[in-house]
Amino acid sequence: MHPYKYITTRLFAVVCTASLALASGCASPTYQGRDCVGGKLAARTGYQLGPKTPLCDVVIPGLVNWEDGLSEEEAVAIGLWNNPAYQELLADLEITRADVIQAAQLQNPQISTLFPLGPKQWEFTLNLPLDVLWLRPLRVAAAQLESKRVAQRLTQDGLNTMRDVRVAYIDWQLALQRADLAQQGLSLRSEIARIAEARLAAGAVAELDVSAVRSDALFAKGEAVQAVGNAELAREQLRYALGIGLTGFSFHPSETPEPVAIDLDVEGLVQEAVSCRPDLRAVQWAVDAANRRADLAARDIWKVTGTVPDINGHGSKGFEAGPGLQLAVPIFHQNQGAIELARADAERLRRQYVKLRDTAVMEVRQAHIRLLRARQDLAIWREQVVPQARAAETSTRQALEEDGVSLLLVLETTRQVLSARGRELDAAAQVRRATAELERSVGRRLSGILEAEPSTVVAPATPSARAREDTP
Repeated sequence: MHPYKYITTRLFAVVCTASLALASGCASPTYQGRDCVGGKLAARTGYQLGPKTPLCDVVIPGLVNWEDGLSEEEAVAIGLWNNPAYQELLADLEITRADVIQAAQLQNPQISTLFPLGPKQWEFTLNLPLDVLWLRPLRVAAAQLESKRVAQRLTQDGLNTMRDVRVAYIDWQLALQRADLAQQGLSLRSEIARIAEARLAAGAVAELDVSAVRSDALFAKGEAVQAVGNAELAREQLRYALGIGLTGFSFHPSETPEPVAIDLDVEGLVQEAVSCRPDLRAVQWAVDAANRRADLAARDIWKVTGTVPDINGHGSKGFEAGPGLQLAVPIFHQNQGAIELARADAERLRRQYVKLRDTAVMEVRQAHIRLLRARQDLAIWREQVVPQARAAETSTRQALEEDGVSLLLVLETTRQVLSARGRELDAAAQVRRATAELERSVGRRLSGILEAEPSTVVAPATPSARAREDTP
């Protein structure tokens, strides 16, 4: 057989054998993708993550009905699918997927050759990395743990996004209620001002009393204008949280049912948050990944490369071919820097876990305290202050019609009613905010689970574009 044909045949056999040896036992690596994050969120809250859509498309869950008003549940579903900040974070899933793929890749063989020109004989070497046999599983394991960490972090980011959308919706609804209350106050004060002007014309009151009533009516007009502006600002904030800023969707709030006051075991919620909150689980996975990287750095010191084969065109016995081995001799260092860096990172992450654990405990207890206080405030304003203020206003208005009370007293009782009603609205909104924060702090819904429909509406981000039906 011709030497070169012999070389080609043997080389092909060696490469195939080595490739099969390196690839044997290499299981297909797995990673945590969008479906995994969506499953975690659905298990904790009942909300679906939604399909991955082209950039700038707005995807509306099928459960949303714009005609009957936008509810808080519908707003959260839309925001989870379209919130721009959260959609940016979800792109990290593709990065971790690429990291897992890269960690699982086998290093390509290296060929070096010296051509037989002049007196130089032909030399040929094929190098295959052998350390991949014991380093690749560690690299893949570290990348998979990092993928799990990112999935848990994105689950917590999803809970944060739900909380932010809820707060934006509550603030918008409160702003609308305050605008409506300001309009009611303007109507009441304008009516008092009309009665005052009629009494002044009849000579029944002094100019000084009427001037105070006029000023109060103008002040009420300014409050009404400001309240309308605040409602518009809150609407735009909600549109951003929902991710529909460039669409032509218009919406109004639906009737919000009274939140059900359920008894909560705060210590049980604290233990639940510490044991299974996603951001804490993410740090635990990060610690495991750092430990794997430290183990990898401790083993990656020899840089073993197999030479299969090393071929010389003309040796002492003619054509020569034989195996060899190339490796780094760890004399000057044994990769101590990389090892210590990975161990230090693991230690930092352990301390970060302790900090996050204590933070979670504080957040749950603070949110529970705020919820209890908000319930107490709401009960005081709704059951005591507001009814008393309305009764006083009714009495003074009846006395005003009979000319038996001062205009200033009527103004004062009117202000008290409007102020008490405003504080009642604030307290009711604070109950809902505190509930949203408590659910985020614990890491799950504390009330009923929403059943999301699979159908969707996809709307390109242009005001004139028509919506189309789609199914993820």
